[in-house]
Amino acid sequence: MPSIRQDAWSHAEDVKLAEIILGCIQEGGTQLAGFAEAGALLSRTPAACGFRWNSTLRQHYSEELMKAKVSRNALKGRGKAREVTEETSADARKGRAILQEPEIDQMIAFLNRLKNKQSGESDGEKLETLLVRHEQLDQDYRKLEKEHNDLKRNYASLLRVLNLVDRARKQIPFEENVLTKEKGGGR
Repeated sequence: MPSIRQDAWSHAEDVKLAEIILGCIQEGGTQLAGFAEAGALLSRTPAACGFRWNSTLRQHYSEELMKAKVSRNALKGRGKAREVTEETSADARKGRAILQEPEIDQMIAFLNRLKNKQSGESDGEKLETLLVRHEQLDQDYRKLEKEHNDLKRNYASLLRVLNLVDRARKQIPFEENVLTKEKGGGR
C-alpha cells in the first residue's frame, strides 16, 4: 500500500484531480466517488482530494463542472435528473420544492449572471452615465469654488473697511462732556 502524501499539491496533480472529478460527474457518478478514485491515484486521502477540489479548484473549473453536470443529466435521460423515491414523493406532498444539485447550480449561475448585469446596463452605458455625472459634479465644483473665492474677497474687503473705521474712531478725540450734555440736557 503506497504511503499517503501530505506535501504541497503540484499543478499536474491539480489537473489530474480536476480531470477525475469532472469525468466522474460526467459519467453519472458523484464527487465523493471522484475523490476516492483521485485519492487512490494520487496517493492522497479522499478527504484531502475533496478539500483541494472545494477550496481551490472548483471555482477554476466552474464552466467545465457545469458542462459535466449537463452531460450527466443528458445521460440520465434528457433532463430527467430526478428519480422519484418515497422520500421525494413525501416532500412533494408536503409542498416542499425538491431541487437536485444540477438545478441549484444552474440557478446559482443564472443569478450570478443576473447580478453581474446589474439592471441591464451595459458597461458602455454605465461609463456614459458616469461621465455625464462627472461633468455635472465638475461644473458644480467650479461654481462652488467661484462662490467661495467671491466670499473670501468680500470678507477681506469687509475686514479692510472695519480696520479703517477702527483707526478713524481712534483718531477722533473722545469727549466725555459731549456725551453728558447730550444725555443730561446741559448741566
